[in-house]
Amino acid sequence: MNVIRGKVTSACGPKIYEFVFDNSGVLSEKCCEQLLNAGRECHDSDTNSILSEGEFSKEEWEEILARHSEVWNLCKRSGHIGDTQPVPAPTVQPLTGCEGKVTSACGPKVYAFVFDKSGILSEKCCELLLNAGRQCHESETNSILSEGEFSAEEKKEIMKRHNQVWNLCKKNGHIDIENAVF
Repeated sequence: MNVIRGKVTSACGPKIYEFVFDNSGVLSEKCCEQLLNAGRECHDSDTNSILSEGEFSKEEWEEILARHSEVWNLCKRSGHIGDTQPVPAPTVQPLTGCEGKVTSACGPKVYAFVFDKSGILSEKCCELLLNAGRQCHESETNSILSEGEFSAEEKKEIMKRHNQVWNLCKKNGHIDIENAVF
């Protein structure tokens, strides 16, 4: 971790790397605190530096960038990631027949767009979302909303983005920075 070095300890840096690049690991409150104190600019710079040095496919880039945003947003929202706290993450109970229609690579991207105001969706992810159907999209969002602690205002904003992701995928076939309005 190039830019973050000195701001994040040698114990936490590899854990952040594992989460972003290996899709594994947990982050303690201390590691999340160090990441947030280092700042989003440092986090962005380190991820981009590592991406530029490696050989990653387009799909891998998209997955890494989604996890990059996810680690930041999870640390910001809950202060930890994974089993470092006794409170388990909510288990989403999708509508029967919806499970697996949106892949493990695309599901977090849809989640990031709807719940974290971040992310882009490739044509493939939009295609999977639209093929899953509006009813499955509604079921997933409502399931997460029912298990989380969201204010009425947050729920209103989430539902606005929930509709936006569907409409943008339907209209454009993808969501990029230019047509994502947060």
